[in-house]
Amino acid sequence: MLKDIEKHYTFFDLNGEKIDLKGRKAIDQYKEIHKDFSFNFTSIVLISAERGEDTKRCVESIFNYTPEPFEIIISDVGSSEGTKKILKELKGANSNIHMICNKDSTGTTGQRNQGIFLSLGGLLVFMDNDVLALPNWLKSLKSVIQKDEKIGAVGAKLLKPDRLTVYYCGAHAVTLEKDGEIYGIGLDKGEELSELRKDDPIPQVEGEVPWYSTTTLLIRRDVVYKCDGFDDIIGGEGIFIANEDKDLSLTIRKEGFKIWYCPESETIHNHDYSQVNREDKYHKLYRLRMNQIEKDTLYFMRKWNLTYLLERLPHEDNTKKLVGSKLIPVKLDLSSIPYSDDLVRLK
Repeated sequence: MLKDIEKHYTFFDLNGEKIDLKGRKAIDQYKEIHKDFSFNFTSIVLISAERGEDTKRCVESIFNYTPEPFEIIISDVGSSEGTKKILKELKGANSNIHMICNKDSTGTTGQRNQGIFLSLGGLLVFMDNDVLALPNWLKSLKSVIQKDEKIGAVGAKLLKPDRLTVYYCGAHAVTLEKDGEIYGIGLDKGEELSELRKDDPIPQVEGEVPWYSTTTLLIRRDVVYKCDGFDDIIGGEGIFIANEDKDLSLTIRKEGFKIWYCPESETIHNHDYSQVNREDKYHKLYRLRMNQIEKDTLYFMRKWNLTYLLERLPHEDNTKKLVGSKLIPVKLDLSSIPYSDDLVRLK
């Protein structure tokens, strides 16, 4: 957690040297220095675990399509020399890129918390390193966050690599809520929501969502700190790699802030698990650690007293129900009572 993060992590750069956490300056891509924590200065937090070419493409797209002042914080874990070479080249070419190098994995939550702590922007963006920025992506997100002080976080429309079809939009994020209590959360990408085009009516609807993915999510710095960052594993309990975005969203709501979906902001998510090599180093060592994912899921559901983790996908339904200490596959008809009455999606 952010309030005592220095007790749990030592911050090293790519050369193995300790990072001067207090001597940094808020420098943008134009080499201009900003006041620390200004809303005019955005910190973009990426996490790296192999996939060096993906990170390079992501960073290049940010520079190509982000005229607004920004810095990039990359937290890397255990990457090969080839990936580290790419990261060093990115750092060497850009004074507004900052690197954190971890020998051992600190998880998605730990790496992002490190990035938050090292950052100096009043606004933060969490972005996966297989994302590509598109024109006006950040301008659109900032315009939303600045129009209403109760909006704590705002997410972009995520497109597939063809740039025409939707990977993820506000309509996909749903919860089941009754009498003010959330008992289910997750994705609904079934049936009419499975193959949306980017200009279809549904993805164009802007509004409040019950939660949103951290694939491209802008959040106010003060809100992040009210939430104490991501629920990192401290003292043996917490989240390591799975459901951290849902958990953060619920904490944001608990603190009294809204989460928003902005269709004018678009990024590309180069992500398709039906096509990946699940035996490559990244997926084997860092992402598809099924025992850890189940452990994280159990912790997350117990923490928020959830019964259902919804995952209705175009090709399968992976919805789970928590029964005792086990996650049991179930099929829920969200169009039937009582679920239809309790279903909360984009407003």
